[in-house]
Amino acid sequence: MSKTGVTSWMLIATLAAGMASAQQAKQVVRQQATQEAPGKADPLATKQQEAKIRALVDQLVFADGDATNRPALSPGIRDNSDEYRARFERCYKAFAELMEYKELAFPVLVEHLEDKRQSINFRNHHTGNSVGDACYWNLYFQLQNRPEDYSRYGLMRKGRDGENHTQPYWEGTPFDEAGGLVKWLEANSELNYTEKQIKCLEWLLAKEKEIGASDAESYFINILPLEIQILKRRLENGEDVKAELARLERVNDQKLAGEIPQELLP
Repeated sequence: MSKTGVTSWMLIATLAAGMASAQQAKQVVRQQATQEAPGKADPLATKQQEAKIRALVDQLVFADGDATNRPALSPGIRDNSDEYRARFERCYKAFAELMEYKELAFPVLVEHLEDKRQSINFRNHHTGNSVGDACYWNLYFQLQNRPEDYSRYGLMRKGRDGENHTQPYWEGTPFDEAGGLVKWLEANSELNYTEKQIKCLEWLLAKEKEIGASDAESYFINILPLEIQILKRRLENGEDVKAELARLERVNDQKLAGEIPQELLP
């Protein structure tokens, strides 16, 4: 894969190539018997919840017509009107509320992956900004569940070999090997919501460990936050990892360089 990073359009193209009709994709997700806790099936959205979710997807629309994929600039850059700001903020609010529905929103989000209506950019200005793109990124961010203290801005970072490497989340996704997001959801339908997040985080952690850390600071930025996040999700999922989580949190809080696995360093 190119070292220039993965744009939203490349991701959507991969997704589209692997999926059947939107209705079939919706049915795939509806049949998943998702779970919030081990052994407890998560109910599908009620009619009222589904209606609210559909209304929120409609609120992702920023302007009439199909997406042009020209950047939807933040308020104040070219247009500082109250009307522009209100439309922009409505999209962001709807995006955030959709994430709160977690997997209950998945069927509707998947159904709208090919929705060409104009929205705003939810990753950066170099990616597509249709409603379908917004739904993709909502699913992507929910599933990847990256911690806030993980990584730093930029396409590249130094590895243990002293060379620059494309940051894993720019070079690919956990969904690529399955043939796209919808096929990944189908292949992992036996996993509950938290287990799906763990699987995505473990993919990312494995990629970061392949690159390694150029120094202790790099480990504390690019690797340890993912290790801690995985343990938090495993604890949430009922696993007995409290002691190991406490140990890694202490390593992080005190920046204990001596606890870094040496194979991750130069």
